[in-house]
Amino acid sequence: MTRSVFSPCFSLRVSIGPGRQISRALTGFIAAGALSLALVACSTSGEGDRIVFTSERDSDNPDIYTVAPSGGEVQRLTNTSATEKDPRWSPSRDRIAFLSDRGDDFELYVMDSEGESEQVAVGGDGERDSFAWGPDGNRIAYVSDHEDGDFIYVKNLALGQQFRLSTIDAPQALGSWSPDGDWIAFSVFGGEKEGIHRKNPGGVDEVQLTQNTDSNPQYSPDGRLIAFISKRDAEASEIYVMTSEGEEERNLTRKPGRDYDFDWSPDSKSLVFISEREGEDNPEVFLISVDGEDPVQLTNNNSVESSPRFSPDGSRIVFVSNSDGDSDIFSMRRDGSSQERITATDEDDKQPDW
Repeated sequence: MTRSVFSPCFSLRVSIGPGRQISRALTGFIAAGALSLALVACSTSGEGDRIVFTSERDSDNPDIYTVAPSGGEVQRLTNTSATEKDPRWSPSRDRIAFLSDRGDDFELYVMDSEGESEQVAVGGDGERDSFAWGPDGNRIAYVSDHEDGDFIYVKNLALGQQFRLSTIDAPQALGSWSPDGDWIAFSVFGGEKEGIHRKNPGGVDEVQLTQNTDSNPQYSPDGRLIAFISKRDAEASEIYVMTSEGEEERNLTRKPGRDYDFDWSPDSKSLVFISEREGEDNPEVFLISVDGEDPVQLTNNNSVESSPRFSPDGSRIVFVSNSDGDSDIFSMRRDGSSQERITATDEDDKQPDW
């Protein structure tokens, strides 16, 4: 007889002989006399999760592909004469959202992880600029300019409903959802409401958190902090953090040269980012703790690095580098060691999402 026991971290298949019993408790799932056991553990190294990215390897326009974190054969998911860009995994990793200009403007598409069941999530007049999955996987926030300006909207994919998030009459840029789905952080540029705001997409509350030309507000995975970009203390952009209530603002990076393109670690303790402190033509990958310790340089070369993103378990970082003349995807441990090439083509591979 074969029984399966499931937990959030593993599935266990136990084969036992006639008359044998297994404990219901996970700590005692194998009784004496079990004949065989097969344990499939959750990936703790990120090796079981594919990386989605864009590439021009098979055509003159970017299409969407996936590849294992260890490299090897890639899987092509789209095959059109249009430009596909910005692929993003859904929270449950069973779907991929992306932008495509198959029509007159960029529209928001959703497909499954194998490139099937493709459909237009947001189309029609206007240009979709960016988007972010809601933590429940049923909602997507996106930026569209179809009302004579860049404004943020929310689409409920299950119900087919969509609405404009904020009525502020000024250009806006999307940040991120809070992990509990109760807030969307976004930036307003110009006017009396300039700064970072948060709005409840299921209600009416809207709170202004900063009053500067700040951008790209991103909630930490635990929801306690918001990281963002600002030039308030220097001519070049720097990375700041504040509480989710807009308090205790701190400049983390404080160094000449632009700091940008950051990503939170899954444990909410660190940020990986791109910095030009070594020179404008030599952006490198750095890691910094939100506790205020000095940043650690993870790459060191004469190439251009971009798009650093943590693996789901936080043990590795994927990034893009043009170290051989074109953009390819690499990964490394969070301390910069064990650097590995994931893709190798003569065309540009970029925009990875792990």
